[in-house]
Amino acid sequence: MEIAQIKFKKGNHVLLGYRQNVQAENERWGFPSGKLEPGEMPLDAAIREAKEEVGVDTHELDHLFSLIDYKGNKHHFFLCLNWSGELVNAESELCREVSWFPLNRLPGDSTHITFTAVKELKNELLVPTR
Repeated sequence: MEIAQIKFKKGNHVLLGYRQNVQAENERWGFPSGKLEPGEMPLDAAIREAKEEVGVDTHELDHLFSLIDYKGNKHHFFLCLNWSGELVNAESELCREVSWFPLNRLPGDSTHITFTAVKELKNELLVPTR
């Protein structure tokens, strides 16, 4: 399975959503994300998932890298520094809340792939923007 993950960054903070009523990584914090649909490209999935999960239109998404998790799923990570609309919890049945967290103080109950990705990107993401 392939999954698009979007890192919304504001200053030294990233947006995470608290997953609920989902099969994988239930009751854990993670980046807005979702499975690629058949024939869908990772960038298109990231754009779609940003709209579906947090209600915004993304601009200038940068593909950072891809990682394979312990289950063999391929995660494509995109950085979003520019978007239009207000970031909201647009899927309340699958997400309890969305909130900004400092990169150096992620919640202890974040998904494994969230910790892995932040570790990989920490130096790049700590550069202040927006």
